[in-house]
Amino acid sequence: MTQDTMRLTVNGKSCDVDAAPDTALLYVLRNDLELNGPKYGCGLGECGACAVLIDGEAARSCVIRLRAAPGATL
Repeated sequence: MTQDTMRLTVNGKSCDVDAAPDTALLYVLRNDLELNGPKYGCGLGECGACAVLIDGEAARSCVIRLRAAPGATL
């Protein structure tokens, strides 16, 4: 897997993330950015434990890949 650098705005701070584009956003938030708010629940996007706001809209971060969120505000 190739890693790319992507820029996200998380909690008002600009963050550069080095991760494979097909990595779940949940894992980037928890492992790379050390944010423990979103939790792993069902892994299917059904339970809502991993819910985050992306550009003001609620989204399930366990089913959204990093490549779908370049430049996003979380």
